[in-house]
Amino acid sequence: WLTRMTIIVGITRGLCFLHTKENIVHGNLTSSNVLLDEQKIPKIADVGLSRLMTSAGNTNVIATAGTLGYRAPELSKLKNANSKTDVYSLGMIMLELLTGKSPSEATDGLDLPQWVASIVKEEWTNEVFDVELMRDASNIGDELLNTLKLALHCVDPSPGARPECDQILQKLEEIKPDLVANLPTSSADDGTELPVKSTE
Repeated sequence: WLTRMTIIVGITRGLCFLHTKENIVHGNLTSSNVLLDEQKIPKIADVGLSRLMTSAGNTNVIATAGTLGYRAPELSKLKNANSKTDVYSLGMIMLELLTGKSPSEATDGLDLPQWVASIVKEEWTNEVFDVELMRDASNIGDELLNTLKLALHCVDPSPGARPECDQILQKLEEIKPDLVANLPTSSADDGTELPVKSTE
């Protein structure tokens, strides 16, 4: 759980940095675009690639993201990524880490957010979580539930109802304050602050 939560916090910090400091929208955030170093510290890849592509290339990127299940529902209409579509993709990665299921896996004909919501509605919430996480559920049950609620908030079908990245980070700090407080930042070559984590 600590590793998965570290990944969630790291991706969220990275998106906050992109959205607020660099005014960049990723537009194609998927779990395959999140690289992990040897300490399992996440690094967001393919940032800004869409700026170099033609409109035809962008359409292909969006179509590919959609087939993987990470694309926000409104992207099929707008074909224009924004911070709220990145938040949707972050929510999908969070659900993936919590459930152990890929967003492209349809369960009972439902996409991952619909499947999770249907299980929660039936009050079988423990059935949602990856069995690996449930081994420590007695110690981390509240953290799992609160992170699940946050992930579902991120994948809300209405873009306006989704939180901003800084709100997500604030909520993560409430869920796991000791982890977020112990995640130092280090300076990049250009003087910007990038999220990193020590495993100690």
